[in-house]
Amino acid sequence: MFEGGDYVYYAMFLVGFAIMMILNVRDCGLYHIEKKEAVLVTLVTYVAGVGGGMLMGKLYTAIAQSLGGEGSSNIAIFGAVVFTPIMLSVFFWLIRRDWRAILDMLTPTIYIVLLCAKFGCNFAGCCAGFVCDFGIYNPRIGETVFPVQAFETVTMIPVVIAGYYFVRKYKKFVKGMAYPVTAGMYCILRFFWEFARYYAPGDAMGDFFLGLTFWQCACILVLVCCVIMFLILNSKKVRDRDIAIARAQAAERKAKRAAHRKKR
Repeated sequence: MFEGGDYVYYAMFLVGFAIMMILNVRDCGLYHIEKKEAVLVTLVTYVAGVGGGMLMGKLYTAIAQSLGGEGSSNIAIFGAVVFTPIMLSVFFWLIRRDWRAILDMLTPTIYIVLLCAKFGCNFAGCCAGFVCDFGIYNPRIGETVFPVQAFETVTMIPVVIAGYYFVRKYKKFVKGMAYPVTAGMYCILRFFWEFARYYAPGDAMGDFFLGLTFWQCACILVLVCCVIMFLILNSKKVRDRDIAIARAQAAERKAKRAAHRKKR
């Protein structure tokens, strides 16, 4: 936390985007996606993520002010988790592509961007921890606080690892399952880290519903959606359809190889 920390915060978004682009272009072949398409969907994903974060920031500010508080947020990282897949599903529908395969490619790198952004929070001093005698000084509130951002950054690492595990072991799992699993993990981690965050006395967003913060309530809602998505993707109907599509694609590839051999 220092003067100019906000610039570092936004710069970390760009660093995350650069890493995201490099990894997606490198790995797109694993998902039968061309490099040009990987570049396009990565750009769209980044725009959707930033847009989702800004939208969530506006929503948080509006709710906080409607409750008589002074809370404000230009961008909320949680919004990228919530709104990015929604915006992407519309985009994938427009280009008529298998959104689950593309989302599998994007999932780990989405959380790499979020990890970088969360790392930037350490310099910006936003999302401060509770006031304590140890920790780091936060000039925004003029107190020494628990370094919750640093711990949140570290706990983003297993989310990224889980994303890569599910997409690299894709033959064992249903397509598209990486996102609800990683989003669910993020919500669980975020829910518990909220207990270590600082809220000014009387802040309605810190006691939003039944003693829970606004973000804890959001985590519960998104986690329920993740469970529903997980169950739908693992339903017999979806599995049978995926098997039929996989068999048809295998037969098509076999026919193309046979035709190629005849030409030779």
